Amino acid sequence: MLLAVSGGVDSVVLVRLFKDAGFNFAIAHCNFQLRGLESDGDEVFVRELAQLNNVSCFVQSFDTKNYAALQGVSTQMAARDLRYGWFSDLMAEHNFKYIATAHHLDDSLETVLFNLTKGTGIAGLRGILPKKNNLIRPLLFASKENILSFARQKGLQWREDSSNQSTKYSRNLIRHEVIPALKKINPSMVTTFMQVSQRLEGTEKVLQQRVDQLRRESLTEQGEDLYLLKEKIAEQPAVVIEELLKPYGYNWQQVQEILNGLEGLVGKMFLSGSYQLNIDRSHLIISPLKKGEIGEQYIEINEEYVDNEVVKLRCYYSGEPKNFLKQKHEASLDFDCLKFPLKLRKWVEGDAFRPLGMRGKKKISDFMIDEKIPLNLKERVCVIESAGEVVWVVGHRVDDRFKVRPDTKRIFNMVMLQND
Repeated sequence: MLLAVSGGVDSVVLVRLFKDAGFNFAIAHCNFQLRGLESDGDEVFVRELAQLNNVSCFVQSFDTKNYAALQGVSTQMAARDLRYGWFSDLMAEHNFKYIATAHHLDDSLETVLFNLTKGTGIAGLRGILPKKNNLIRPLLFASKENILSFARQKGLQWREDSSNQSTKYSRNLIRHEVIPALKKINPSMVTTFMQVSQRLEGTEKVLQQRVDQLRRESLTEQGEDLYLLKEKIAEQPAVVIEELLKPYGYNWQQVQEILNGLEGLVGKMFLSGSYQLNIDRSHLIISPLKKGEIGEQYIEINEEYVDNEVVKLRCYYSGEPKNFLKQKHEASLDFDCLKFPLKLRKWVEGDAFRPLGMRGKKKISDFMIDEKIPLNLKERVCVIESAGEVVWVVGHRVDDRFKVRPDTKRIFNMVMLQND
């Protein structure tokens, strides 16, 4: 195991407990270069601690402030990203099974109070998990008071981080002012919190089981698109839908708006950072946001495959007009009516064609309304064009002027293999 050691009392106690328990471990220390000589002193101390315990020690220095500026994040977030990124590299390189940090019960309480202030769901209220994948926090059972008592009893030495005393950081403000005030109401607050946290951890598991069941009952996938049955969604409490939609970047406020609009907002679109959710007639349709324009692709007579990143087609010439294709995702066209190269492109406003079985032309925008194509899927509808004429609305309808007739001698087939 790899122990994250800052040199503070928490991580020093962690090292002592692992040593006493006889575990095989190494130490990793990050020098974030945020406190000048004090940071360098922490590094020297941790190296000596590793030597005293006869274990390997890995040390990495980071230009944390520069990284934070380049990434546009806070110093604390930058340090977290750099720390865990390096830990991951060390684990892969040296085959460590777990990374252990010295987070304790007070840390978990501070996290919950911070999350509660900012706004959070069940996961943010239950506190820090003792184990998440290969990250373990063995000291979560212990309060800060327990840890200090143990360290003094054993005569351990440790480093004090002067920045921990500054209340300009939110977590320090909670630690030094908020929690002491709350302890005046309940001196056993930390112990009480542990019990509440255990209840909420169980509540979170029950909630996740409900979400998993809803996902099985209501969700189907079509390419990159996800279809959620509206009738199933409408039956659920908002907290369940929040957990269901969280992986797609939707927050509590958006979930409330989506649920309020289930009946009367057909066609309404909700955007997250990387997805769009469309309220359709019977489904909620979640689609990834496409970046950039869909390109045009030309199709020669001998072209077998064509792909514009949204639609992938297989094309082939056939001399057997009796066996023409009839499914929506297929098109058989009268070869002698076509002028090559054909063009595969996204539909645009003003496009019109003569839908199979009709005499007059219809705008593709009106055709899609009649076909009840959801708004977010309309953006990805493509057409095949021959000499400026639309011959196929891909995946939907062939133009009547280019259909296979009894006197057709040769046909050109196209099959939609993929539609994202």
